[in-house]
Amino acid sequence: MVWYSYYIIPIVYLIAMILVGVLVAKKQETRADFYVAGGKMNAGLLFSTIFSTVVGANTYMGFSGMVYHDGFSMMWLLVAAGSAYFVLFFISGKIRQIARHFQVFTLPDLMALRYSSSVAILTTLFSLVALVGGAGGSILGIGVILHSILGIDTTLAILITSVVTITYTAFGGLMGVALTDWIQSIIMVIGLILVIVFGLQALSPESTLMNATISGSEVMQTVLGGNFMSLTESATFMMIMTWAITFLPLNTISQTQIQRVYSAKNVKTIQRISLLMVWFVALFMAFGLALVGGIGKALIPDISNAETIFPVLAMEVIHPWIGIIIVTGILGACMSTVDSNLLGAGIHVTRDIYEKNKQRLGKTINEKHTISITRWTLVTIGVLSTFAALWTPSIMELLLLTQKIFAGATFIPIILGLLWSRANTKGATTGILLGAGATIYCQIISSTIDPVIIGILFSLAGTIIASLISTEETEKGKQFIYKTINKKDMVFLSIILVGYIAFLVGVNFVNVWPILIVITLIGLLIGVLLLIIYILPRKRKIGEEP
Repeated sequence: MVWYSYYIIPIVYLIAMILVGVLVAKKQETRADFYVAGGKMNAGLLFSTIFSTVVGANTYMGFSGMVYHDGFSMMWLLVAAGSAYFVLFFISGKIRQIARHFQVFTLPDLMALRYSSSVAILTTLFSLVALVGGAGGSILGIGVILHSILGIDTTLAILITSVVTITYTAFGGLMGVALTDWIQSIIMVIGLILVIVFGLQALSPESTLMNATISGSEVMQTVLGGNFMSLTESATFMMIMTWAITFLPLNTISQTQIQRVYSAKNVKTIQRISLLMVWFVALFMAFGLALVGGIGKALIPDISNAETIFPVLAMEVIHPWIGIIIVTGILGACMSTVDSNLLGAGIHVTRDIYEKNKQRLGKTINEKHTISITRWTLVTIGVLSTFAALWTPSIMELLLLTQKIFAGATFIPIILGLLWSRANTKGATTGILLGAGATIYCQIISSTIDPVIIGILFSLAGTIIASLISTEETEKGKQFIYKTINKKDMVFLSIILVGYIAFLVGVNFVNVWPILIVITLIGLLIGVLLLIIYILPRKRKIGEEP
């Protein structure tokens, strides 16, 4: 089949993304507008931008490819990563309250407020490593998609989409990113629903859509065998723990996540969305993308690159015009991760290096000039991330390497800073340096225990011991004491937890899968409807937090 006739859809999509960025740019008057959307982001935008940031090429392509290659037990890896949102629920309200009382735009801002400027500088360094690596991984995903499906040269595809992503991000700031993420999220989720439904239909072509959906797990088990369908065959406990520890910082205290917490219109919004993300990512997305990997293995058992199974299925099992829309959505998933990482990295350089230096010298910060510097910084970092993508052969390899360094270095000092008033600057500095050093060293020597686990342990020991033996004041820790979780929140948490446990118990029994497949499809569809409903402005009640 000649694919060039379908180019019109991704071309129109790319142009639309640039237009969104340019239109939003006209409303960017202050740094707060550009950095954190003025702290007024509603539930629909907030959910979609958090979702799109973490569910990019590494998830849609890397994860479904892992299931295709190693079986359904790989599902636990995305479950582990998505479960991090339980932690975000407990800390996001406190972070949002801090943002309400202090002028904070970045993760290093938080670290400077809690510890010192030296700790903030170290945090900036390791956060930049993770952001550039994350952007590079998703840029690489874009090239793989367009090359595998449309036959476009990988390098050319990377260059074109990088220019588009850098452009709309530089113009629109966080609100521009959030609006494009909203569009991308809807296409991505609808695409997943269609690929699952039509993929199961392709496994049982004589059956109706409903019957094919209900009997899909049985057909897959017949074709693929019990080992492939087993939830315990390939994944080990240590592997799952490694993923959980690696992605916990990404989904809770990374610059991209913290920035979105700051932007939430109130505490309640970010806390409720944190819990909804558990179901959406750890259950529905994990099981749904695992189904894609299984369906792909059954229908196309000898694909050359397992990471392309999702876009290939989109084009093969659905009408090509619908398939190319879905592929464009996956392209959007890649771009959504790229734009968030680029924005976070650009703000690091401007806010945490340029602005802090101006403040140290006692100079006035010009809002418009600072936004302009941020935009040019985005362009520079985007170019660096593009080169990183061109030099790295694997999406997951690039993402995991940079995330492990960031996790090993910063997670413990940040979490202890939020939860333990005794933590201090010497403890945080020691924890960051020990954690980073141990992670990098173990990565170089290819240790049998995953480097990030060793890094976390060294960071934990360094932070606690150095904090206990030093004599710094604990006043900074006391200003972080906020109680943001009430009885209603705990009821909501209980409901989410019961559903979470029930789903994960049921997934271990293949005879329960027909029910779980239907629940997953309904859950994803409800997610789309809520994204559309909650994008609309809501009239604030009297006495409600602004």
